[in-house]
Amino acid sequence: MRQFSYTLAPSLVERMKAAIKHTAHRPDGSPNQSALVRAVILREVKRLEARYNHGRPFPRVEGRLTSGPDSSAAVRGARLRAHNRKTRGKPTGPGPEGQ
Repeated sequence: MRQFSYTLAPSLVERMKAAIKHTAHRPDGSPNQSALVRAVILREVKRLEARYNHGRPFPRVEGRLTSGPDSSAAVRGARLRAHNRKTRGKPTGPGPEGQ
């Protein structure tokens, strides 16, 4: 298997971890994050294939797909970068200036 990296909202990650922790012992629970992600992706891919490609796998895609955060995450990232540019070089905690 290969490893991949995806951007997820922290709240979704916390919900996923809690769901795994509280259902891993169940017959339909997932023992870990990778198993849950694989099961969810497989279920969604099968749904899309059934709906849009007569239940058959889509043709293979060569090269890379568009990647990156969704639009709301992109906006948050831009705001954070702008904030960091404004505060660069400024003291971050109490020091002689703040006493």
